Amino acid sequence: MKEVAFGISLAAAMMACGFVPARALSVPAMLQVGAQSLAAASCATRDTLWIHHYAAVLYVAPRAAPVAALEDPGQPKALQVRILNRMFLPREMPRRWRATVESELDAPSIGAVRAAWRSLGAGDRITLAYAPGPGVSLEVNDRLVAAAPGHALVDALLRTWADDEPVRERARRIIGSHPCAR
Repeated sequence: MKEVAFGISLAAAMMACGFVPARALSVPAMLQVGAQSLAAASCATRDTLWIHHYAAVLYVAPRAAPVAALEDPGQPKALQVRILNRMFLPREMPRRWRATVESELDAPSIGAVRAAWRSLGAGDRITLAYAPGPGVSLEVNDRLVAAAPGHALVDALLRTWADDEPVRERARRIIGSHPCAR
């Protein structure tokens, strides 16, 4: 089974191979990030057979092109992941995600992210949001876990998620296949 991502990545959790459309998934159509209201642009669940692991929703500004918004530091964006089943979530964050997070966050933030990962359970909601100016925030159930200025963490996570494929190509393919049901 492909590594299960925590939602640390704006795209990784939502776009990992094996996602299926979340047609029956009820998600908020809008998400507030700072002063900006973002619209649900791509929705999916991670499933193995009949076991639902997590549901993820990518939010971008209304009328924004989702793929372009992911890489643009001038555009707000957010990924919200709801843990549906902890069964296949490893106790520790997978190495490649941990290395990426560690390269972009300070030591206290890394410790907080690792502790939050270990405490995740079914029903928990992880929100990774980016707003121009303040930068990146990671919340678990509306509690701030870590923050980072700028867009560098988003860029690093996108590169890790894309593996050896160009980010834009992978994002276009995956986001296009998982529109949110309206």
